[in-house]
Amino acid sequence: MPVPRLYEAFSEPREQWVHVLATLLQLGSPETRAALVAELLDDPIAGTEHMLVSEHRVIGTGADAVTLDISLRNGEDWAIGIISDFGFDVERAAMISRAQRVLGSAARKVLIVVTPDRRRPGDVASASGEVIHKSWLRVRDWVQERPERGKAVGVDLALLREAEYFYTPRVAELYRLEELQPLVAPALRDSFASIFLALNDLAPAPTILHPSEGKAEVRFPRTGESLVTISLGEGDPLVSVVGGPEIRLDGPHALMPARSEILGAARQVLPARK
Repeated sequence: MPVPRLYEAFSEPREQWVHVLATLLQLGSPETRAALVAELLDDPIAGTEHMLVSEHRVIGTGADAVTLDISLRNGEDWAIGIISDFGFDVERAAMISRAQRVLGSAARKVLIVVTPDRRRPGDVASASGEVIHKSWLRVRDWVQERPERGKAVGVDLALLREAEYFYTPRVAELYRLEELQPLVAPALRDSFASIFLALNDLAPAPTILHPSEGKAEVRFPRTGESLVTISLGEGDPLVSVVGGPEIRLDGPHALMPARSEILGAARQVLPARK
């Protein structure tokens, strides 16, 4: 689906983060679009002024369906697919392979994998074809640096400022999870980060405690009150809302059906943001 969908609000954190990046790629000036694509590719590429930008594009059906978070295409000259997640040190080889297969028949096909990992993951390094890794940290850094380096004005300046306001605090919170994710099974790390970031939007910068070796508690709000708690280190992550639900994230798909219940109850007990 083409971007930007300016009047559609996304509720899932990863969709929000992707939408900000896709909006910069679509609405930025030719100079900003070219600079951002060059950053993602580690090298400039011709044709960015004419590229078609699509967001959350589902290709295929049923079990064979693949969702590209963002796709960039310049006719038959080149196609770039972007996939992303919030998991540190997880296995992505199968997803990379599936995403590569749907890039089409362009002369040059590139897959960009955006993750929290500071270094290029092994499955990206060993993948066949052109696969590039970018960290969310690097995306944030580029957004912060671009207004000064490019002397952005007008629409560009507004877009980049808003992107900076969005990414800066949220990326900082994502990297607070780096020490916690080893306490979570790899298949559940993306879900854990997603609910953490969704709750962080309600009550930023929660308190993180380590009551004993191999255990951790994330307490919302930042005062440390246990109004909403994510407990780690005793089985799968357990999300508890005082006076409300207690839900264990016992599989990669457990969060989706419970998400509205958790956030609805959390809104009732957490103090309003100032």
